[in-house]
Amino acid sequence: MSERKRNPQQSIRAHCLWCMGGSSQLVRECLDESCALYRLRGPKSDEAERVCLRTIRRHCLACTVGDRQAIRACPEKECVLRPYRFGVHPRTIKRRRKRQVEKNHLMLPGM
Repeated sequence: MSERKRNPQQSIRAHCLWCMGGSSQLVRECLDESCALYRLRGPKSDEAERVCLRTIRRHCLACTVGDRQAIRACPEKECVLRPYRFGVHPRTIKRRRKRQVEKNHLMLPGM
């Protein structure tokens, strides 16, 4: 897989391609309806980004057998779904952390 930036839908597609050995024909013919990514595996989808993120989260929970701490400490550096494993876009996580740091600076009136 290339190291380029992908949106959640593209990451799902890339993961399905990886799972099927790089064959887009096999992805189209996939019959594993129990997979959380099954509905979103196609190249084009009108699904909202939030649905894709929640689906990736569900897939990661299945991968770690429901262990939420294992998702945080996920050792799979090569997984294309890894940036979205928390069910939130990485930009949102960065913004939240930035706001938390800003809140720690207490400004007293009159100083």
